[in-house]
Amino acid sequence: MEQYFQYFESKLQVTEEKLDILSEWHIAKGHSGATEIAEDCREAITELWIEFYKLSETYKQQETDHETFLNENVTNLLGELRKHDEFLADVSNDLGKERPHWLLYNYLNRAVRSFTDPNELATDNTGNIWDYLRSLIIKDLKERGLLG
Repeated sequence: MEQYFQYFESKLQVTEEKLDILSEWHIAKGHSGATEIAEDCREAITELWIEFYKLSETYKQQETDHETFLNENVTNLLGELRKHDEFLADVSNDLGKERPHWLLYNYLNRAVRSFTDPNELATDNTGNIWDYLRSLIIKDLKERGLLG
């Protein structure tokens, strides 16, 4: 979408420049009727610039809102994983047993570390899991056509 905005902006700018040249030519030739038409076109282009600006600002805001929504969902999911794991760990401790190694959070951390390039891993386990879950959500949204 960003490329579309850049393309549209460049085409609109070229059109405006050509209209200016045409308008100056008509003024130099003394064509009074053509000048009014050129002025009407200039007003239409100004309105297009205003609408283009509003559209691009709306798009940027929606992208920001989407990013915030995505980050909050991943953070919430990580929080729920931790709550689940802490609950199971507390139950194990209450029973006098060692903290289990099969907890979902621990399992997910080991899985992410097993298929992620070591150079791309964060030092914090939460960061690795967060990146992985975020990539899954983005992949799903793209497959559904909800993310470009």
